[in-house]
Amino acid sequence: MTGSLFARISAMRLDRDGTMSIVFKDGRVAAAAGKHEVFTPTSALASSTHHPHSRQLHLQTLRGHNVIVELPRPDDLSPVDGRPTVYLDQNHWSTLAKTLHSPERVRDERERAAAKKLIALVTDRQVLLPMSFGHVAETCKQVDSNDRYWLALTILRLSAGWQLRAPLSLRNFELTQAMTSRFRGRCLLPPAAITLEPNAIKDEQEERLEKINSQLPPEARWTIHAVSSISSIADTMLDDEHVAMNPVAAWVASHQGFADFLHDNPSEKELKRRRTHAKFMADTRGEIAMAAARSGITSENFSAWLLEHSEEDVRRMPALGVFREVLHEKLVSTGLGWEENDLIDMMYLTAAAGYCDQVVGERSHASHLTNGLRRLGRVGHVHRNLHSLLEEL
Repeated sequence: MTGSLFARISAMRLDRDGTMSIVFKDGRVAAAAGKHEVFTPTSALASSTHHPHSRQLHLQTLRGHNVIVELPRPDDLSPVDGRPTVYLDQNHWSTLAKTLHSPERVRDERERAAAKKLIALVTDRQVLLPMSFGHVAETCKQVDSNDRYWLALTILRLSAGWQLRAPLSLRNFELTQAMTSRFRGRCLLPPAAITLEPNAIKDEQEERLEKINSQLPPEARWTIHAVSSISSIADTMLDDEHVAMNPVAAWVASHQGFADFLHDNPSEKELKRRRTHAKFMADTRGEIAMAAARSGITSENFSAWLLEHSEEDVRRMPALGVFREVLHEKLVSTGLGWEENDLIDMMYLTAAAGYCDQVVGERSHASHLTNGLRRLGRVGHVHRNLHSLLEEL
């Protein structure tokens, strides 16, 4: 399939039973009957239609609802166009879903009104609401299939394909950049954090462009890559069966134990900072080692960075610097218990605080983010509720 053929196509549709059809701009239709269903029995999708001219993908569910997502151009993966980017914690996505589909469940009138305004801004393409893999995981784990469907539908519709790049990818770049610039005198080109790039939402991409049939023309390969990436995310979120999250009991126990140690062994602020920095470095040692390998620095450089420059450089990092501050605050604060959900909240909210224009989180993590940004000397735009966000927008 060539680029000139794409220019003559109005739509390409794939139905649940495997039927494929191409509608040309001159009105002609070419179709081929399917031999078997292309979606799993629990999939909520009925069809998928690609519109090459508008670079959109239209997904229709078995309940008759439509989801329209934007597809990127290979030469323009992040056409933000000056729009503010707003990252919502999962509980605020739930408020949007309830406002749209069961408004009586949003008892706070200010929040309901703010949710309606935010939905209107997003629909009018004035604001971007990127989704993250944290949203995917939090949605898929919900046991109630009906609530999960409405929440997934809301996130997919309002994010429209926009994603927050995986926090580990952002952190790995920040570490690699720090070592490369310090010891090799080069500055790397950062990846867009808010993007339409296929599979940016995942740290380990399951389907890469190079895996697609190399005999196809480049434009066809790219289209397959972009369509299949966002389709798989939508299909997973809308599926009738929930997907339980893997427990992180060891992570919780490790941090709870360290917090208890700090509480049982009181010390001055400076010693507490050194102790929490040591804990932070131990937790990120795998990421740090990978970054050192990618940057190509010597073992002597690596040792010097760990001992002399790590704390200073981490403070400058957009996402990892905030994560380190939130980790410090939560470890030294008395009376704060550690829970499994803390890992997702800390990873994704700190990445969002580093790269999004606005962040709306739940009360405790919003407080940690605000305090951490203040200690770093950064201007933070962190909110605890939607009406506070709308006042600033």
